[in-house]
Amino acid sequence: MTEGTRAAAPALELRSVSAGYGASAVLHDVTISVPRSSVVALLGPNGAGKTTTLRVAAGLLRPSGGTVVIGGKDASKAAPFRRARQGVCLIPEGRGIFRSLTVMENLELLIPPWRKGSGIDPAVQAFPILGERLGQVAGSLSGGQQQQLALARAFLSAPDVVLLDEVSMGLAPVIVDQIFESLKLLAATGVALVLVEQYVSRALEMADTAYLMARGAIAWSGPAASLDTDAITRAYLGHADEVPVHSEPKEKVTKR
Repeated sequence: MTEGTRAAAPALELRSVSAGYGASAVLHDVTISVPRSSVVALLGPNGAGKTTTLRVAAGLLRPSGGTVVIGGKDASKAAPFRRARQGVCLIPEGRGIFRSLTVMENLELLIPPWRKGSGIDPAVQAFPILGERLGQVAGSLSGGQQQQLALARAFLSAPDVVLLDEVSMGLAPVIVDQIFESLKLLAATGVALVLVEQYVSRALEMADTAYLMARGAIAWSGPAASLDTDAITRAYLGHADEVPVHSEPKEKVTKR
């Protein structure tokens, strides 16, 4: 594959992926494409398989079938650290920080080995409050500040695609606003995003493409602007075969 072909390939693809835990199958023939410099919303009710999909993409779970492709190259058997070096960054649900270390120490640890020497400026520019708390123990930060610290990984690792699993979970509305503003800033740099998000309307506002999951499979996919956010609740309540779609796509909110 030439450099030009590799650059034109999607940042991430899952092709007919099946996966599960032990004898329990969770994903069934899941196919997702994440073009470079795009935002993809991965939606669905609890238990639909969204987190498992992100874990497979990041290499934390080996698929039982199908292929994971990163930048046009088969990465199905690549370890998580190799996928990170290939440009995949996972921000898992919860506060992924070292609570006993300072903010500065956390930020330094979030810089991957291949980026050492690049400094913490991108994270501090995205989250100014972190720059004001560099000497503070991370565990004493507010919940929103801890989440901002966890999100700093996406700004420090120079990824091609960031997988975000419920990063607004449990946060106050004003902090959710700040989080989404930072994600818009990240998307504007050309990084592709995959959003698993409880605030469906916020995710769809940013997204170019949406995938709706139900019972471990893709129930619907298409332009995010064509999904009716008022009626999508029906799909979350088990009516995945009645996915609500506008006859004419609504005007998309630009992210740049």
